[in-house]
Amino acid sequence: MSKATHPHTLTLPREDHGLATSKAATRRIQGILPVFLENKITEAEANGLVVPLDGSIESTVAAALAVDGIGADYVTGLVMPVQLSDEGPARTAETVASLLDIDCHRLNLQPVLTAFQRVVGETGGPTDDLVAMQNAGERFRMACKYYVANTRNELVVGTVSRTDRLLGSVAKHGENGVDLSLFGDLYRTEIEALAAALAVPSDLLDQSPHPMEHTGATDAAELGIDQRDLDSVLHFAIDRGCSVSAVADKVGVSESVVERTVQWCASTRHKRHTPPKPSMDN
Repeated sequence: MSKATHPHTLTLPREDHGLATSKAATRRIQGILPVFLENKITEAEANGLVVPLDGSIESTVAAALAVDGIGADYVTGLVMPVQLSDEGPARTAETVASLLDIDCHRLNLQPVLTAFQRVVGETGGPTDDLVAMQNAGERFRMACKYYVANTRNELVVGTVSRTDRLLGSVAKHGENGVDLSLFGDLYRTEIEALAAALAVPSDLLDQSPHPMEHTGATDAAELGIDQRDLDSVLHFAIDRGCSVSAVADKVGVSESVVERTVQWCASTRHKRHTPPKPSMDN
């Protein structure tokens, strides 16, 4: 086993599949993350936290941890539907906010995207590029999060899992435009285990991960494996720096799946790192 080049920063008890999903692990995570949020609020002399709510497991758990860390009175939830298909998740998100008793605001961004398409169309640019428009929608959400945070002197909490971050399943300068990457060390499987420990309603736990924009399939489905195996591959290959053959043996998947996953991470590296500058080539 080689030295990991992208190690986890959290020391957690892990099971044979490499993931921190046991009761001991979730208890430790429940102890660490609220304190992390509380400390960052104190360091920044901020008044509270802004949490984007979209009905997903990640945003629900993030809001619950924020309440645990600093109290419901200091958490602002933002529900920001862009497409008509966002309406169902938006209602779920508002239910979550009500259950947690946090201040919640709905910002309907479909008119913003429509106006944007009209302006872009007037310049002769294409307005029917689905991926480009979805990315624009995420960047509008990012701008709204920071507008609210700036006016309230609050910090923006990110809800992107380590799985989505490594695979690049986010819009560049969109969902990762945050002050605090709460789940930067946690894979989706680990967040699901944390959600279960927090007694998140089962209808949320049953939701599938966000689909890939260009295919409609989830990342795991695209690779032909389940979510836990995908997260295990990422942990052993990226965090632990194991060889392709070793990862395949540990997880019980083909070497081709491991190779595709590693290549996928490499191709989306630009979404995770500081933009290159000339001195980097010297």
